[in-house]
Order: sequence, then C-alpha cells, then structure tokens
Amino acid sequence: MNLHKHARLTPRGRALLVQRMLSGLRVEDAAQAAGVSVRTAYKWLRRFREEGEAGLMD
Repeated sequence: MNLHKHARLTPRGRALLVQRMLSGLRVEDAAQAAGVSVRTAYKWLRRFREEGEAGLMD
C-alpha cells in the first residue's frame, strides 16, 4: 500500500475514525483521539459517505 509520506492515518485508522464518529462520538473528540484536525476528520467522513470503504484510500 502506498500512503503519501505525511499521512497520519492508514486506511484502517481512517475507518476507525469514521466508525467512532458514526457511533456518536463528537467529531472533535474523534479527531483528537486519532491525532488529526477536525477538518481532516470531516474530510474522511465525507469521503466515506460518498464512496464507502474505497473512499478511505489515498
């Protein structure tokens, strides 16, 4: 798997982030737990909603 060199999360980590948000954890709290910004958390949530699991790849 090729991740870009500054990626904080792998696709598995992104899936966990999204799962936490969908299960009711506040976006701010899920982002902090994953070590990413709120903006990044919303980006992965949007990609998941639009493309499903495939959206969590680079």
